[in-house]
Amino acid sequence: MNVLLLGAGGFIGSHLVEDLLLHTDHRVVGVDCESGKLDEVAAPLSADILARWLFHKANIQESKDLLHDVIRTADVVVDLIAYANPSIYVTRPLDVFELNFMQNLEIARVCIAENKWLIQYSSAEVYGKANGGPYSEDDSDSIFGPVRKQRWIYAVGKQLLERVLYAHGDAGELCYTIVRPFNFLGSRIDYLVPSGATGGPRVFPHFMSALLTGGPIRLVDGGHARRAFLHIDDGTAAFRAMLAQPERARNQIFNVGNPDNELTMAALAQLMIELFEELTGERSCSAVEAMSGEQFYGEGYEDGDRERPDVSKMRTLGWTPKRDLRATVREAMIYYLGDRVRFQ
Repeated sequence: MNVLLLGAGGFIGSHLVEDLLLHTDHRVVGVDCESGKLDEVAAPLSADILARWLFHKANIQESKDLLHDVIRTADVVVDLIAYANPSIYVTRPLDVFELNFMQNLEIARVCIAENKWLIQYSSAEVYGKANGGPYSEDDSDSIFGPVRKQRWIYAVGKQLLERVLYAHGDAGELCYTIVRPFNFLGSRIDYLVPSGATGGPRVFPHFMSALLTGGPIRLVDGGHARRAFLHIDDGTAAFRAMLAQPERARNQIFNVGNPDNELTMAALAQLMIELFEELTGERSCSAVEAMSGEQFYGEGYEDGDRERPDVSKMRTLGWTPKRDLRATVREAMIYYLGDRVRFQ
């Protein structure tokens, strides 16, 4: 099978590339404007494995001919292209809409024209503000904040794309699978930030940066929000389960997460401080302090209280998450601690 990954150079994409090359015989083609994470993936692989890997370093928004060419020669198209950075949602909302909705809609239309199976990575944020959960793909409602809270343009753009794909599928025009990741965590997630920085990537890189530099750990809106984290290896195993069972995965929406790995962001900060001291033998000097969401990310930011998935549909494919919360956070931290790890 020829598997095309658009957005292959990101956190999830680089892990899917690695997993496909190591655990399948598929030919893998990747497209992204960044290659650093993929260079790390490729470095230890043998020439025989790398013979099944082809990478195009390109901005897909500017490379329309390439987009058509790589989709035409693929058996399945995996679309991971998105801005996934809360600061961008409030500072560059139109860019978020153009990439996360308009560009992905164009990809879907090429897949329709070429009769390709599209696996579209969406987001847990399509559920909006939490109502307690756990969220079910086919039954749970979505509630979003007011229009002036531009943070929600990411979530509603993702949901609108899902609705358009569903409509094309319902009309018999598109074979699709929609994946809703719930807080994947592991090596190569996002990027680390300078000490004391605000805005930027998601929670783990901020907390990790603070621990590495001794900077403050900022709890957005007091750290009361709850999230359920999934080990990235469990996420890639879920993808492989879908790919191996197309007759059961096509025209379906799947939550991919671990409902047992839920905690508040304040509890995550304490867990990471504990693991930092356990792994390094050093006492953390990072202070924990509260900050409002708008102070941290910018005007127009708002957050949901809870994201907890119902993953019963994924379990019908024979998949179940294997890593508990402590192991998930611990292994991600070991990657970033590097030589500072003293005690495994």
